[in-house]
Amino acid sequence: LAKRVDEESRAVTVGVTHGIVLTPAQQHQKDILQCMMLEVGILFHSVFIGMTLSVSVGHEFVILLIAIAFHQTFEGLALGSRIASISWPEGSLQPWMMALAYGCTTPIGQAIGLATHRLYSPDSEFGLILVGTMNAISSGLLVFAALIELLAEDFLSDESWRILRGRKRVYACLLVFFGAFGMSLVGAWA
Repeated sequence: LAKRVDEESRAVTVGVTHGIVLTPAQQHQKDILQCMMLEVGILFHSVFIGMTLSVSVGHEFVILLIAIAFHQTFEGLALGSRIASISWPEGSLQPWMMALAYGCTTPIGQAIGLATHRLYSPDSEFGLILVGTMNAISSGLLVFAALIELLAEDFLSDESWRILRGRKRVYACLLVFFGAFGMSLVGAWA
């Protein structure tokens, strides 16, 4: 009986619970899965960002380079903060590999773009369909990860209701709004 009570006391209520109780090990696995899903969407998207950048020329290249520099910086900060928030086992290579993968995907996309820029025109029907389809897949992954896995966890979890009260909750919502507004300006500018 003492063991059962001890195990139950270590279980925590997390996330948008709906009565679900997760143990610390289950919560850890959930955090890793959320982070991996976010990273997969970002990595997939970053390859196509690199491809687009490598086939751009002239004034379009400069504008796109500036927009991508800001975009990748803030995207990297968001992903890095999620990776850092997970308690990894001592000496684990996984967070390092995740950071390395993020840093390499845009240059890999640029290499692919440079290697294939003579095979198809990005302005051709095939090029537009290919890039549009891949961007739709990656944006779907990113929207799901952002809204369901990240924002819902940050704003609707039991812990957030204890921490974010009153003005803090309003302030957090305003920060999310201004962050989205800023990213939309970067997107409209590019």
